[in-house]
Amino acid sequence: MLTPMIVSRAAIRRPVTVAMAFVAMVIVGAFAGARMSVEEYPDEEKPYVGVGVPYQSSSPQEIERNVTRPVEEILSTLGGIDRMFSHTRSDYVWVSIALDDDQDTATKGIEAKELVESIRHRLPDDIRHFNIRNRDDESEPILSFVVSAAELGWLDAWRLLDAQVRQVLERVPGVNSVRIFGGEQRYVRVALNPGRLEAHGLDVLDVERRLEAENFHLSAGHIDQARIETQLRPLGKFTEIQDIRDLPLSPDLTIGDVAEVTYAPLDESDQRRLNGEDALGLSVYKKPEANLVAVAEAVEEAADAAAEHPELAGATFLTVGNNAESVIRALDNLIQNGIIGGVLSAIVLFAFIRRFIPSLLIAATVPLALVATMGAMYFAGLTLNVLSLVGLMLAVGLLVDNSVVVSESIALKRREHGLSPYEAADRGVTEVGTAITAGTLTTIVVFAPTVFLNTVESTTALANVAIPLCTSIAASLLIATTLIPALLARLPEGRREPRHRVFERLSVVYGKVVLFTLKHRYSALLVAALVASAGWFAYRQLDVNMNPQSDSGSLELRFWVRGTMALERMEGIVDEVEASILGAREELGIGDVSTTFDYDRGNIFMTMREDGKYAASIVQDRILEMMPDVPNVNFYFRSKRRGRDYRDGDGGIGVRLIGDSTARLMDISEEMIEIFETVPNFTNVHTQSESSRQDLVLRVKPEQAGQLGVTAQNLARSVSVALGGVQMRRGLDHGSWVDDIHLEIEDRDDIRIQDLMRLPIFLPDGDTVALEALADVEFQPSLRSIRRENRETNVTVEFSLKDITPAAARAEVEALLAGFEMPAGYRWEMGRDFDFEAEQFRDMLIMIGAAILLV
Repeated sequence: MLTPMIVSRAAIRRPVTVAMAFVAMVIVGAFAGARMSVEEYPDEEKPYVGVGVPYQSSSPQEIERNVTRPVEEILSTLGGIDRMFSHTRSDYVWVSIALDDDQDTATKGIEAKELVESIRHRLPDDIRHFNIRNRDDESEPILSFVVSAAELGWLDAWRLLDAQVRQVLERVPGVNSVRIFGGEQRYVRVALNPGRLEAHGLDVLDVERRLEAENFHLSAGHIDQARIETQLRPLGKFTEIQDIRDLPLSPDLTIGDVAEVTYAPLDESDQRRLNGEDALGLSVYKKPEANLVAVAEAVEEAADAAAEHPELAGATFLTVGNNAESVIRALDNLIQNGIIGGVLSAIVLFAFIRRFIPSLLIAATVPLALVATMGAMYFAGLTLNVLSLVGLMLAVGLLVDNSVVVSESIALKRREHGLSPYEAADRGVTEVGTAITAGTLTTIVVFAPTVFLNTVESTTALANVAIPLCTSIAASLLIATTLIPALLARLPEGRREPRHRVFERLSVVYGKVVLFTLKHRYSALLVAALVASAGWFAYRQLDVNMNPQSDSGSLELRFWVRGTMALERMEGIVDEVEASILGAREELGIGDVSTTFDYDRGNIFMTMREDGKYAASIVQDRILEMMPDVPNVNFYFRSKRRGRDYRDGDGGIGVRLIGDSTARLMDISEEMIEIFETVPNFTNVHTQSESSRQDLVLRVKPEQAGQLGVTAQNLARSVSVALGGVQMRRGLDHGSWVDDIHLEIEDRDDIRIQDLMRLPIFLPDGDTVALEALADVEFQPSLRSIRRENRETNVTVEFSLKDITPAAARAEVEALLAGFEMPAGYRWEMGRDFDFEAEQFRDMLIMIGAAILLV
């Protein structure tokens, strides 16, 4: 082959040029490697657009009818949609659009915004804005700190964390938000006395308007005088609680005369704990495009600097959750294994060649090729992750092959043909150049079919293995045909070739086998057929699982309540669960245990100690066995399967239930859960759906309200203040912090339905009338949230697999549900992860077949 000969001959004649080229390659590779991002797995850049609609309303059902469905309808006209999801809550609608792989997210984001703006007239008038994002927000914090500040009160500690730590951490590049949990917060409570309001002929809305009118901040232009421009800024704000009490409502009446204005503790339903104790701390969330490890390191540095503030001198910061640690630990293990593999490869190489300098030169191929690969990975936009390191590890054993062949060919020319070093190097490389080039290309071409795969996930995963592997092998070919002959041409011949008795015996045996095969061709063919048959039989016995559940260093136990219970009752359940886990903490190898809960859900996050004697799957089973048997409470672990990410569900494999009513689907899901729990191979059976609760519904009597001149909006506003209160737009300004101001009815927490029915509603003429004369009040079941996929309401029943493949699990599900009757208009179908498994397996078979043909 002419090309290798020309390249090799030029390298032999110009060793300085070759040396400088490789020195430059090492410098660039080292520079790039030091700046490469580090993460656990590569970012699977599925084209995505998210549309958020903030909207405070009475119930998810109402928002779904008035907001979600119109938005879904218009967004469905967007071209290139793969799947569409929506999540409707009582205060927000989020529509997730997974686009086809060839779509441009920026362009589609603009189109989505224009489409939603075009139907603004069909949406409620009080929707002020939309949020458009090309990536969904991260749902879990990357770092969590717990702060111990014994010398500070809960209130002071919370304010210091907010001013001195939270704001500092939010300025760290890559940080999306920082949330403070725990501690004691307070607000200004303006508790109106209904009797006094009625006696003075005032309405709740009158007081609200007066507070808003007095507490303001706006610009009123500027004054030009003597070539100096002065800004005019009227400012009205409350700085002391007495300012609110003294605010006049009329010439002889102040707010203090009709309301009690005090500080009150904020009712925080989202409770946080650490190892069973109430905790004060911070959770840090990163931006989706930011690098996990880099952001975590920067946040820790910023937190250490913020902790040196004089007012936080007595505070202690404890990191209880750091997602970057598990990533670094996994990568360190891979790097250590790679180094050990490289050393073992060098030892085997020396045992074969038995000459120190040639062995050293060939072994140097490994670090040189890897450094060059780091540079290529950096400029290709790859990161150091588990998959890319696997590609580098696989390459370590292949990198010396070309150099071994070239060095032995050159040594043979010098020993047996008596050629000069220069001529031996030239002819030695030329004779084997075609062979090693063909061998390298057959390895590289195996990964060429990855560009034809249908799924972004498969392409991304294989690219992170293939690019490092192929680049390093190509670099080893370049080193073998340039640097190795250039160096060997200038080395002395050395002593005679040492005898390899073991290899000589193996050669004799190999020769006999070849001769026997040539003489008994049919017998050899029969043996080959038997070996192929045995391989096919073994393949049929293999379990096919394209996304096995990973065994990570953390567990997340989730539980939710069907309905809503008092916070005290929920806290009692949490106490019992925490006591069970903390009691078995040492035995199960559990580290820190952090908890969050509210009225109808709870999450317990557990870190696993490295010296634990049980695998995570065993710990999960043990913990589930310890869980109390509480009616209407479902305990399950969040799955760690790495499947297709559609930002819905908990990552498990399961069955989708589709119908019109989420409440009815939840009833069906409970029946299905009972069926699946009878299968030993299905564990951790659960549904990710939100719980239901009871809502108080107000039905206006239009005829009576119209006769008295009361609008439905004013009526709803009065009742809203009476039951839930209302937060003023501006609060009590203390300079470095602001306390919220809430307007509410006195003793609203103890109000009964009878009291609510007698609530005075003020009429336009100044008179009052009881609420029961204008409206009927009743309780109705309501939902916390509603999930939809492709404009269909759905609930997913998920489960983990134990000693069973996804294909076998699919057959088991179909057999179990063959006689399951669904109501009219409702249906079930296999979860998308079942299809994803089959799609990935099909892609792999196509890639293997195409690779064989290309080779």
